[in-house]
Amino acid sequence: MLEHFCECYSDLSGPILCPVLGSIIPLFIPNSRIRPIRLIGLCASLITFLYSPVPRIQFDPSTAKSQFVESLRWLPYENINFNLGIDGLSFFFVILTTFLIPICILVGWSGMRSYGKEYITASLIREFLMIAVFRMLDPLLFYVLPESVLIPMLCGAEHLLFAGIKLFLCRGLVQ
Repeated sequence: MLEHFCECYSDLSGPILCPVLGSIIPLFIPNSRIRPIRLIGLCASLITFLYSPVPRIQFDPSTAKSQFVESLRWLPYENINFNLGIDGLSFFFVILTTFLIPICILVGWSGMRSYGKEYITASLIREFLMIAVFRMLDPLLFYVLPESVLIPMLCGAEHLLFAGIKLFLCRGLVQ
């Protein structure tokens, strides 16, 4: 399966994989070393931002079809594939997402004293999920991923009631 993934890898998978790798690395660093955790998170989000406009070089704006389509058989017995693609609208949403996440990390820079690892990990996982939402072509995963973007936001909730209120407010704003 890994060989098939490497065959279908192109410029769409990079901005999806970079935040995932950036969110895994801080998990192996102790909480007391907050400076490397912050720098790894910021570097991963900046690399993702710099890598996200690469498909624009070969993008054809004259067609409305999805371009740079990648397909990976994920659950073959259910006919569920991991299909990625990009169109003109989703391209700019990916650029906007990758532009805003480094800003969000910088805004929380001074407040990352006690929960810095969790903040960086949640921010990068949120970036991964948002980029995947905008590039996903499979209907099932396109339905599941927008809901999963809310999970990193709720991880910081200390009380279940507060988490429920946050989820209710976010769902109300989206709908």
